[in-house]
Amino acid sequence: MKQTILFTLILTGLALGYHAGAQPLNRSTPEKLLKSAREAESTGNPYEALELYQKVYEETKDKGVAVKIALLNYELRDYEQAERRLERIVTRDRKKEYTDLKYYLGMSLKHNGKYQESIDMFNQYLTDGRDSALLANTKREIAGAELARKAKQPENLLVNNAGKKVNTPQTEASPVYSGGELYYTSLNAKEVITLDGKEGDWYAKVYTSSKSGPAEFGDPTPLGTQINREGWHQGNVSISPDGRTMYFTRIELENNVMKTSQIYYASKGADGWGAAKEVAGISNEYVAKHPCEGELYGEKVLFFAAQMPGGKGGYDLYYATKKGDGVFDLPINLGDVINTPGDEVSPFYRDGKLFFSTNGRETFGGLDVFESQWNGSVWSAPKGLPMGINSSLDDQYYTQSPDGMSGFLVSNRPGPNNLKSKTCCDDIYAWELERVKVNLAAKTYTFKRKNEKENPALTGCNVQVIDVTDKNPANVDNRTNPSGNDFSFVLQPEKSYIAIATRDGYYPDTVKVNTVGVKKSQNVERKFTLRAIKKEPDSIIVKINEPIVLNSIYYDFNDDKILPDAEKDLQFLVDLMNRYPEMKIELSSHTDSRGKDEYNEALSQRRAESAKRWIVAKGIKDERIVAKGYGEKQLRNACANGVECDEEQHRLNRRTEFKIIAGPTSITIERKERRPVEEEKPKGRN
Repeated sequence: MKQTILFTLILTGLALGYHAGAQPLNRSTPEKLLKSAREAESTGNPYEALELYQKVYEETKDKGVAVKIALLNYELRDYEQAERRLERIVTRDRKKEYTDLKYYLGMSLKHNGKYQESIDMFNQYLTDGRDSALLANTKREIAGAELARKAKQPENLLVNNAGKKVNTPQTEASPVYSGGELYYTSLNAKEVITLDGKEGDWYAKVYTSSKSGPAEFGDPTPLGTQINREGWHQGNVSISPDGRTMYFTRIELENNVMKTSQIYYASKGADGWGAAKEVAGISNEYVAKHPCEGELYGEKVLFFAAQMPGGKGGYDLYYATKKGDGVFDLPINLGDVINTPGDEVSPFYRDGKLFFSTNGRETFGGLDVFESQWNGSVWSAPKGLPMGINSSLDDQYYTQSPDGMSGFLVSNRPGPNNLKSKTCCDDIYAWELERVKVNLAAKTYTFKRKNEKENPALTGCNVQVIDVTDKNPANVDNRTNPSGNDFSFVLQPEKSYIAIATRDGYYPDTVKVNTVGVKKSQNVERKFTLRAIKKEPDSIIVKINEPIVLNSIYYDFNDDKILPDAEKDLQFLVDLMNRYPEMKIELSSHTDSRGKDEYNEALSQRRAESAKRWIVAKGIKDERIVAKGYGEKQLRNACANGVECDEEQHRLNRRTEFKIIAGPTSITIERKERRPVEEEKPKGRN
């Protein structure tokens, strides 16, 4: 008999199984075929047994053989075939000889995603069933199917197959991403491996692969013999969070049954991974698998799955405290909060959370991924992850990136490669939470005239976006569109923004955008409407308490001395006060936001008083002028503390103004009487 290997899910160390591939047989009697089938099954070759049982059934139509075929299909996770064959037997079982098959039919329906039909079949089994253990499981399976029937995959959860270069028709296991490489275990074969009694390189190894595109990974490379020992299966690879220690198992099988599974570790140095050594403290007297480094009680620990005396049933999760490199204390069972009478496998620890897979709870399929939070003394009740991570099939080896936004898992959901059935074998899947983005689409307009129905588009504008979430605003983006009026910005969730649109010859316009509480990506539209600045008339009327900017008054940096150019506007103000002898004014000075608030206020006060002294020296009475320094309290735009602005924007805030506070309620100033507006050449900050 030739032996074949199919890397499938058996809840052993590496999810590895051996199966024999049937060869053309000479004409045999049903009795001989049946004997060969039973022998193949007993020696751990279920595919060989399945083919032989099918030959027996073709000749005998024996019901017992039909049951054996159906259950082998179920065992080999060919749930479509299992459902079809089990349904045929159950519907024809009028004497109720095979009532327990209703449980397996219910499970096959559940694995095929037919949740309501599975619930109906499970309810039939609750009425007709005889096996107490299966009856107890049935209630749990009904509850899991009810949850799955109502579950929906989150809109922002993306799950994709890692590609045909990583995933072969065989089963891949234990993906972990570290140092820019994906580590995992595989036979790396595209077909069933047949052994003719000869030695060959057919052992499972630890491989690495690098990304070749946004979702695809490149050709895999096996690690060297320091990790992949010849004559042994390597499995269950994991990497410590610091990337310096690798854990994995070395497995020996006998007749498709795990004989030994021991945990090894290797350290990473400048030349790569060193030679692997068996960990100390975790006994080799029992099967130990799925090692993963974590932390409990402030110390590093190693989580793993094992079948030990005194466990809760099936595989339980344990931890062992790290005492040194590769040395651990005695294992401790994680207890009833985590472990069930079923199997708990593939633990993964991240920031106080333990993720693991189990079939001993209410699940959407077989193995589902659960999470539990460690609060420093106890674990929280495990909670299943959402649909998409979990499915109607087996989902395990869940991992998570440090930011919790992406990771990997292993599932036998139908993928691009199928060896024996759509659901026989496990593939690696990459999952990602789509990051919430708010796309701001802004357009600039000007005000419409009487004969226009809509506000005309205004081109040549600049739009600046400022993050004002914190006390110190920060510039996010600044864009100009010379030929259009549309602008696009990407904003982050949980933020508050202001956006300012400016254009020469127009007053600026400001809008607010708040993304606090946004849970999914969306587009936000905003419109800016800028009003044109009217041309200066031949004369202007100045009303009481209306500030007028004196454009030629500026100062050297950190100085209040009146410069020669400033005397032009000050003389204009002297002439104006002589024309209106009853008029009293406030002469105010303002700075931009740069510098400390208290300093700016004191500097502006000195400058206002300096200007007042100049005017008083020209014969104007002291009591007619109130000198006032406002510092940065009355900014003309959004250039507050922390907002990134150019020099021109800051210049608008550095100014000297006057306004009538007593005397005439308004005065008229002819344009020819005013000093011409001159472009300010800033001498420095403030």
